[in-house]
This record gives sequence, C-alpha cells and structure tokens, in this order.
Amino acid sequence: MKYEIIEDCSPYYIRFTHEGIEDVINYSNECSPDIQNLDTFSHYRLPETQALHMLSLTPISNIMPLMKNRVSLFISKPRLYYRAHKDGLHNRFSINYTNMILDDKCVTSWYSDEDLKDYSIDNLPRKTSRECIGFVKENHTPIKSFVATQNECILFNTEIFHDWDNRTSNNERIVLTLRIIEELKPQTYFEDARKILFNY
Repeated sequence: MKYEIIEDCSPYYIRFTHEGIEDVINYSNECSPDIQNLDTFSHYRLPETQALHMLSLTPISNIMPLMKNRVSLFISKPRLYYRAHKDGLHNRFSINYTNMILDDKCVTSWYSDEDLKDYSIDNLPRKTSRECIGFVKENHTPIKSFVATQNECILFNTEIFHDWDNRTSNNERIVLTLRIIEELKPQTYFEDARKILFNY
C-alpha cells in the first residue's frame, strides 16, 4: 500500500492520504452518534463490531497493530477550546482521520516542554491525558501550528504538548483517532511510526 504524503512537518505531524481513505471516513461518519445529545467535547469509543470493521477498512492496521477497544471519535461542538496537554501517560502518537472539518478556523498548536514547565499536570479523569492546569494560551508562543483539512489522515505527535482552538467556529468537528496496541505504546514514538508508514 502506498501512502501519499501531503505535508511533512515532522516531528509535529504528517498529513497524508491512501487508497480507500473515503471508505474509512464514510463508515466513520455512519458510526457517529447524534452530536446534539453529546457534551461540548466527547470521546466516543465505537462498539466492538463497528471498531473491528473500521480497522478492516484502514490499510494501516495491516502494518501497525492497532487497539481494537480504542477506535474513537473525538467530537467537538462549536466554539470549543481544549487546553494544552499530552495524550495519555505513554501515548506517543495518534493516527487521526479528519471526518468533519467544515472550515479553516480550528487551529492546532504545539508547545515546548520548556515553555510549559511551570504548569502542574492534571492526569484526571482516569489518567487519560497529561493536561496543563490553568493553561493560558495567550501567554505562550507555539512552536508549530496548523489547520486540519477534511478527508485526510494525520500521523500526529501526541508526546509534545498541544492544544486545539475552535472558539471562532460555528461548526462541529469530528476526528477518528486510532492508537497502537497497549504493549507497544511506551516504546513506539512518532519517528517509529513514520518509519513504519513511510520507510524513513
């Protein structure tokens, strides 16, 4: 399977596409719950049957063992801001499919450890992310920013502090997120995933 790189901004992200990407995104949208019944931000895990079918649609699962119980939609309502954080206690990267990105107003930014070293880190709830308590975006300068585009796949570095800012948008945002299996998480970094996917 050939992956076509759209933009390589390592070590922050690589935007790419592949044959059959429309099948992944279309099925993912079919699985999305009614947004109106959700909280401002929802981490929606697909039921097992849907998750297994989703993984069968992405060629990435043929070369990278992905978690069957962590095929998730990140669903954001309009005007949401999500503070700077690192995903999980040892999630080094994520595979993200951009299901619903209806404008260019949501900006994702990365920040250096040195810049954010004075923040206390909140590992709750359930230690699913490492979040900067009391983070004030306006006090910091990102080391990299980008605006996601619909119907693409992104190799996303979650081991660098990052936030996303959708405060000026009137649109919902849905991203399918996939993770490597638990036993490989601690030792598999963005650079390792890049080598698996793109051979460099």
